Amino acid sequence: MIYGFIGVGNMASAILRGMAKSGRFPQGTLYGYNRTPKKAQALQEEMGLCLAESELDAARKTDVIVLAVKPQMLEGVLPKIAPALTPEKLIITIAAGKETGWYEARLGQVPVVRVMPNINARVGASVSALCGGAFAREEHLSLARAMFETVGAVYDVEERLFSAFSALGGASGAFVHLFIDALSSAGVQAGIPRALSQQIACQVVAGSARLTAESGQHPIALMDQVCSPGGTTIEGVHALKRLGFESAVHQAVKAVIEKDKQL
Repeated sequence: MIYGFIGVGNMASAILRGMAKSGRFPQGTLYGYNRTPKKAQALQEEMGLCLAESELDAARKTDVIVLAVKPQMLEGVLPKIAPALTPEKLIITIAAGKETGWYEARLGQVPVVRVMPNINARVGASVSALCGGAFAREEHLSLARAMFETVGAVYDVEERLFSAFSALGGASGAFVHLFIDALSSAGVQAGIPRALSQQIACQVVAGSARLTAESGQHPIALMDQVCSPGGTTIEGVHALKRLGFESAVHQAVKAVIEKDKQL
């Protein structure tokens, strides 16, 4: 199989690096095209990415075509690759907001698999949602899983839930970064140097996530184990609740879902 990426921005670059490092995708099987050639050329030097001359060239030379451009660019890209498409080709899209039926209406009976990864793919810790369109078979889904498992966990998610997943599994990473920065800044305010404060905040977030995942306990049950009666931690928890911490998170997730539906 030959894989071609149209668009090699941050997300596509992370996926390509993961595929290359996995050892399951030999050199010569990964192609890329980017309208800014510098990005693709950098990946050529770093990992041996084969360069395509255009969107159409990428589609013609490959069996699996990964659309990794911004959603608003797709209307211009799809007509360019259409002459190269056949039912034997597989389209994988990582663009937000566009359902598989949207592609099928423009490209015909071509198998389409929709995948929603997140930027943690850069460190092999992405969570990716995956679903197939009307013409996608199990072998197409298996191909996509194999690709995205090189950069993290992959979950089969009904397409009707993709907007919710884009918030919970994608945009929420930005919320976590914001939380880490807030913790770090609070540490600095308390007298801890910034670099050390950030390291501590990162370790606490990573450790708490691991404890929740591996213990199988509800997060609130674990929180209760930290909150001694009349102790210090429960004071902080009540301050967060009083200031609307949970409500703010819920509203942020809803805002992402609504924006995703507008794309």
